[in-house]
Amino acid sequence: MNWRGKLNKYLASAYKNWIISKRNIFTIFEIFFWPMISLLSIGLLTRFLKVDEGMVSFLLVGAIALTILQVAQIDVAYVLLFDMWSKSIKNTFIAPVRSYHLVFGALLFGIVRGSVVFFILVLVSHYLFGFNFLAGGPLPVLIFLAGVFAVSAVIGIIVCISILTFGQKADVAAWSLSGLILLVSGIYYPVDVLPAPLQAAARAIPLTYFLEYYRSVFIPEPHNLALGATLAGLYLVVGLILFDRAIERARTTGIMLRLSE
Repeated sequence: MNWRGKLNKYLASAYKNWIISKRNIFTIFEIFFWPMISLLSIGLLTRFLKVDEGMVSFLLVGAIALTILQVAQIDVAYVLLFDMWSKSIKNTFIAPVRSYHLVFGALLFGIVRGSVVFFILVLVSHYLFGFNFLAGGPLPVLIFLAGVFAVSAVIGIIVCISILTFGQKADVAAWSLSGLILLVSGIYYPVDVLPAPLQAAARAIPLTYFLEYYRSVFIPEPHNLALGATLAGLYLVVGLILFDRAIERARTTGIMLRLSE
């Protein structure tokens, strides 16, 4: 197969998400309404508590990261969520596609949507709360966003695997996993305040390291970016392998047909 045919497999997944999203009015809420509510609530809280600039940067970096994570991961999860809701999962896998075609194609669309949300929140945080998210220059921002999008892909893969394993009841994972990430990865507080078992869990989540890396731009502290990047890459590879196996298992057990009836 030539390179154009391979590229089309990735773009098909992104295009499907685009077609469905542009017909869904609630997409506006995902890009503008909820991200703004999240940022404004945290920003106004910093004003009420009269915290210093370091704490403002700590909280707003976490708020922006969480919002981008939620937007991008749901796009990857939509790879199967839309098909499950419309009972057409089997149609997706009639085509000769692998897990990485679906995931990276959907992630491409998620990156576009996440980037739009990012720039909106950066502008709002600058003009309303005086926080310059881009103070460290473009390279730290790109590294930080790459880490957030990688974690988003991993979460989306977990949701897709759950759907093919447990059926319709698994769609709750699309919204609950990011909540668990919020709890243990240091979105709004340092992981050091967590109990020891949760600290260990936080150190297994790549987002923890990317948050510490980017916050070090504003609050000089040690970080381990290399470990975070390694974990993100490892989870992506393992996740794609397990996704392919989940697809084959769903075909064998018949769950793919049951989700399409």
